[in-house]
Amino acid sequence: MEKTQEKNAIPIKARIDKLVNGDTATKAYASVTIANAFAVHDIRITEKDDKVIVHMPFKAYKKDGETKYTDTFHAITAKARTALVSAVTEAYEQALEQRMAELEREGAAMSQQM
Repeated sequence: MEKTQEKNAIPIKARIDKLVNGDTATKAYASVTIANAFAVHDIRITEKDDKVIVHMPFKAYKKDGETKYTDTFHAITAKARTALVSAVTEAYEQALEQRMAELEREGAAMSQQM
């Protein structure tokens, strides 16, 4: 699924690379293309309290024996972050709708075979 955010000066195209099955915190992984010039991968999507949360790619490191995390990519302005999160969230919602439609078609096909 791809979704282009065109309400902004910088076009952001988001796609869902993988929907995660099962009862896990992570629900999907996404990638974005920014202005047809930059690609960002491994954007993680989680859900909590029926709210979709978009997490930027990060790296983990040890400091003073404690694991720390730092984003390897992040938006500089609130407007840019909002645009990116909106594009990813819309792509995720479309991917979920597509998955539900596929499951409904499979269910209908199976009931016809019985």
